[in-house]
Amino acid sequence: KICSQGFIHAGDVTQNPKRFMAAMQSLHFADYTLSIKAGVHFTLCGGSIAKLGTKYHHEKYLPKIDSLELPGCYGMTELGHGSNVMAIETTAKYDPSSKMFDIFTPSNLASKFWIGGAAQHGKVCAVFAQLYDAENKWQGPHVFLVRIRDDDGNLMPNVRIGDLSSKMGLEGVDNGQIWFDHVKVPREDMLNRYSNIDENGKFSSSIPTVQQRFGTMIGGLTTGRFLIAAAAVDACKIALIISVRYSLKRTQFGNKVIMEYITHQRRLIPALAMTYSLDFAMQFLSNMMADPKAAK
Repeated sequence: KICSQGFIHAGDVTQNPKRFMAAMQSLHFADYTLSIKAGVHFTLCGGSIAKLGTKYHHEKYLPKIDSLELPGCYGMTELGHGSNVMAIETTAKYDPSSKMFDIFTPSNLASKFWIGGAAQHGKVCAVFAQLYDAENKWQGPHVFLVRIRDDDGNLMPNVRIGDLSSKMGLEGVDNGQIWFDHVKVPREDMLNRYSNIDENGKFSSSIPTVQQRFGTMIGGLTTGRFLIAAAAVDACKIALIISVRYSLKRTQFGNKVIMEYITHQRRLIPALAMTYSLDFAMQFLSNMMADPKAAK
């Protein structure tokens, strides 16, 4: 229903950040599994397309992301490298003869690991891979849109996915492990707003160094990190709403509500004050992300 009613639009990550963050935060008050699942789909996968893609990618993919016709996931983390994205081993080598990228997992440690949405539902994955041009020159990590399942939900050729199964929480999020065995991806499906490979395999970029390009590539995580912090603050809000309301109704030793006891106040009031402070901080961050120039 969220998707059919147009409640969240991935393009708002760049077009209307405050609307996007508000819409995503509202899910925290419904179900945290839903918010995480939607966060991977809209914020990480859709947000990467919005931030790193061009008009071609926006028109081809974002409507299907918004409608959930194309469930997305985010293939950055690898088993052997965790959050050390610069050290990932998955490769994307360009072949001028076919005008395709060859996406390859060279070892088990290079498999994409703990990828939310991959185990059961994901059909497209924003895959981080080390880019090599036609001269086999390394150009650093870039992002490629790789179909991992067809429209009927069947695995695409040369894609293998394992279900990481039960967890301690958020069981509705289908975390998976992905291996690519020389999967062919069209040249156009590299997110090339800042870097490009032409038909002949020549690399070009508006960002001069690998390190600077890397910082741009992982910039899509910023909104997701904000929403994780906001989720923690929202959890505090939910807990305090319940506990404060209860303490104003529950009586003990006659008709005296327990909030009147100083021991109870000392447990709740500092937490309430801290949560207000954190919420003000999140509002400041939200404004800063929506308009970085104004924040300065």
